[in-house]
Amino acid sequence: MSRSTITAISVGIFSGLWAWISDSMGLIGWIGFIGCTSYFASGGNFNGFKKSIFANLSGVLWAMAIMICSSYFVSSYWGYFFTGFFSFVMCIQAKSKKLEFIPGAFCGCCCTFATSGNWKAVIPALLCGAVLGYVSDMVGFYIHNLLAKQQGNI
Repeated sequence: MSRSTITAISVGIFSGLWAWISDSMGLIGWIGFIGCTSYFASGGNFNGFKKSIFANLSGVLWAMAIMICSSYFVSSYWGYFFTGFFSFVMCIQAKSKKLEFIPGAFCGCCCTFATSGNWKAVIPALLCGAVLGYVSDMVGFYIHNLLAKQQGNI
């Protein structure tokens, strides 16, 4: 069986578990799936795991900055300005190796906006989602290697 098929099976099993666990623990399930998606989009493995987490969390920070800065002004034009400015920041921060995954920053930012700034709910769900992606990926990798060894392919 191919690595991608085994990983797909692993992701399916762990995603079902995540849906149950997030619901049981009062976590926002869809945000966990954004964290998982961010993990896979960042390239996977432990480096992708770190990139995804750092970028997602920075996005939460920038969303809160947009909301807080905008709240000091009556005119919605300031909200537009701060959105543009902090979107620039989310892109320019990619010059730092730890924050180079730009889509992850926007994922964290969007999740924070979608919850009206409830960062206390967003952060644990994003972190759990990154773990979901990593564990799903590594279990798929492990099983694939195990089966390949049993078949004498390694």
